[in-house]
Amino acid sequence: MKKSNLLGLVVGLSILCSGLWGLPSAGQENQEKPAAVSIPANPLPPLDGPYPVGTHEYFWIDQKSPELYTSDPADKRHLIVQVWYPAEAVPEAAFAPYITNPREFGDRKEYKSVVHVRTRSVLDAPLAKKERRYPVLIYNHGGGWARFTSSFQTEMLASHGYIVFSVEHTGFSLTTVFPDGYTFINDALKTPEPTGNSRNDALASWKYLEDRPFSIWVRDITFVLDEIRKLNDMPGEIFNGRLDLKKTGSLGWSFGGAASVQAAKDDRRIKAVLDCDGQLFGNVQDAGIDVPVMLMHGETEPPPPDQMDPKVFQKLMEKLKETDAKFLAKSRGDRYELKIKGARHGHFSDLVVFYPQSPKDIPARRGHEIINAYSLAFFDRYVKGKGGDLLKQMPSPFPEVDFAKK
Repeated sequence: MKKSNLLGLVVGLSILCSGLWGLPSAGQENQEKPAAVSIPANPLPPLDGPYPVGTHEYFWIDQKSPELYTSDPADKRHLIVQVWYPAEAVPEAAFAPYITNPREFGDRKEYKSVVHVRTRSVLDAPLAKKERRYPVLIYNHGGGWARFTSSFQTEMLASHGYIVFSVEHTGFSLTTVFPDGYTFINDALKTPEPTGNSRNDALASWKYLEDRPFSIWVRDITFVLDEIRKLNDMPGEIFNGRLDLKKTGSLGWSFGGAASVQAAKDDRRIKAVLDCDGQLFGNVQDAGIDVPVMLMHGETEPPPPDQMDPKVFQKLMEKLKETDAKFLAKSRGDRYELKIKGARHGHFSDLVVFYPQSPKDIPARRGHEIINAYSLAFFDRYVKGKGGDLLKQMPSPFPEVDFAKK
């Protein structure tokens, strides 16, 4: 099966309840896109942290993991990981492009429209000298998108003193060509065939995601944590001795949020986890986790997908809410849940900056301001171990937010 077909089916089915409502999905080539808009070169606001931000990309191969998305038994798991970090100021340096290597994504229209966009980071800037070591966060993108599509959040966290490693999960992203010349073609994983029964199709797609891509993503996170430890011990490496690996958290958007939660259960190196509007998968649904967790949600419910009975759709939505409630009840650490009025699933990414919004939605910058404020407070409290006073304020000082500690 071609990669675009896999993404189209999986994104179209599985993201019924956790999907890009109001925004185009990377796998939905045949669906109507929003009207073309002129995207400015600098769409994200200036960073508000005390540090300038640097960025760098790594290319790693997990030699212990066969590539399950391809039919060649010799293929190993290829991963590109982008890192944002607190940096020394480089006054005359230009900001890095949003996409550092457009060739990586082939002819994908979604990314061609933003090749002119600049970030707020400087490529390969020197690591900030202020602190001896900096805490580490692992970021995981939404299914079908890319490692940099929540730069509004990852760059912000870096500006406040975190080193943020973002994993490109090959096969459920759009990476096609790797730095070593390897061309990725997904021709192995077969998605469920639609039956015409929308409820059964949705449940079958969720099971497929849980059984195949989800376990791959969780393994990717563990592998990246192993590689980060090697960086910390590597002479001459920019992060040699500068990573505070005892202070590590994970976060992600959508499918990446779910993978972050499961990884936090499976890997004791992760001390706190933030799930940005991700439908839960894995055994955490029933078992819960021991570390502090925050679930963020948008408020705006999507309309039922075409050809789905609204009553069936509503039951699926209720099933997801019940799963979240059970997970929080079973978890043992501090637990928070947050809902942003007027926010859609895409507000937890950069996509709302690039595509038109409904006038009924919360403005992109306001939504990002809220998400960033709570993300920073959560990790300051549970990874850095200091600050996070916003978490104590109930009701929230943001009138758009429903916030509770469970």
